[in-house]
Amino acid sequence: MCKYPVWIIAAGLLLAGPGCVSHGPRTAAAGKAVFTSMQKAVAAAGKQAEPSLALVKVERSSAAPRTVSGRLNLGTSAGEGSTFCGITLTAKGHILVPSVIKADDDGRVTVLVGESEYVARVLKTDDSLGMTILKLDSDDAFVPLDLNHGADLAMGEWAVLLRPTDEDADYQKLAAPAVCQGEMAGRYRRFLLNLSASSSGALVVNLSGQVVGLADRNTVLAITDLGDDLKRFVADATGLTSAEDEKLKKGWFGAMLEPINKDYAKARKLPTSSLYVTHAGKDSPAAAAGLRDGDLIVGVNGQPLRFSGIRSQDYFLKSLHPRAGEKFALSVLRQNKPLELSGTFTKRPEPETLRAEDLGVTVSGITDNVAFTFNLASTEGVLVTDVQRGSPAATSGTLRQTLISKADVITELAGQPTPTIDAFSRALETIRREHPPVVLVKYYRGPLTGYAGLNLAIGEKDNGDKQ
Repeated sequence: MCKYPVWIIAAGLLLAGPGCVSHGPRTAAAGKAVFTSMQKAVAAAGKQAEPSLALVKVERSSAAPRTVSGRLNLGTSAGEGSTFCGITLTAKGHILVPSVIKADDDGRVTVLVGESEYVARVLKTDDSLGMTILKLDSDDAFVPLDLNHGADLAMGEWAVLLRPTDEDADYQKLAAPAVCQGEMAGRYRRFLLNLSASSSGALVVNLSGQVVGLADRNTVLAITDLGDDLKRFVADATGLTSAEDEKLKKGWFGAMLEPINKDYAKARKLPTSSLYVTHAGKDSPAAAAGLRDGDLIVGVNGQPLRFSGIRSQDYFLKSLHPRAGEKFALSVLRQNKPLELSGTFTKRPEPETLRAEDLGVTVSGITDNVAFTFNLASTEGVLVTDVQRGSPAATSGTLRQTLISKADVITELAGQPTPTIDAFSRALETIRREHPPVVLVKYYRGPLTGYAGLNLAIGEKDNGDKQ
């Protein structure tokens, strides 16, 4: 038995060229044996993954342009069907499609798993991933693809592309070998293969049958990088019950970051892929983890940051995966000394709000994070989040500007300081008891202090309408 793997022998024959091989009968026979072995290896590589492959068809009955978009080149003709490769992710029939498919009333999505056809519905899409999860309307048990044991490709290593077919090709699984020519860095690494654009969406495995990734034109998205995002995507899709539940899942980090200047980083011998912490919000998960203003973030969740400038910030945000209750880890430089910090995301705190129909404003308390986000001159006051049309606050002042505007900070009401929502509420109760015809309001508008006299007789019928 030959001690070298089949793919090394085959690659050597392909790359050697005619000048390195004699043309005698024995060499031809040996070459035939090698390629026969390669053929068997390619066929065997896909056997484990084949039951998880699905063929997804999207059809529309109207002549309207399609609402299907994504990496693949989709048609827009009336009645024309778009076909995608799909992957079965759960035994209950959740199918991953490497393209964004928008739900449509007059569209029909069907999925072939083996020779059985199922009707499917769009369950969830992710524009950042460029992917969709479908749910098959069936109680059948399906064979999910194992994403927990993915593999990378080395330069010169062989891979196999797997694609399902329909009855026109007798439901056969198509397998095509390709050679890795290197890799590209990015949020998700991409292995360069000698592929065509028509290969997009195909599942790619190595000769051992391990999942490598998903074909995207002439590259393959690395499953070892993509795996965690896919698992979260599936978890969100299968566990989603309402928009409110989805909102509750979103975690809060609580820090303001700016990409480091590339020239400055080089001059100071700092990583060009790093982010300055301009502000770590009080009582935020970032601050609780030990992050401070002026720290330089150079890594997240065990991986160094990639890219520079705004791309580095985008990479960081996508790598965090903020979900309430989940942990995160940061590698930082503090005065050029490396530190490892860890914390847990929490739900973003919602400031207390109050609707004062007497004045025609809705106000909220000012947290440290709100003050920094809106660049407020003071945290002592209440933030105006809405002004109701036709109310005393909405009366035009100079230059046709309302007396009170959104993002104003009210610091005093009828002579009473209003540093908090509670203080504002007490001042409002005093006004309601005394019924003054005009209420003097002191506020900050940016760095400037202003005063407004609100005529409470205005707009009583219109209170409650939003501007």
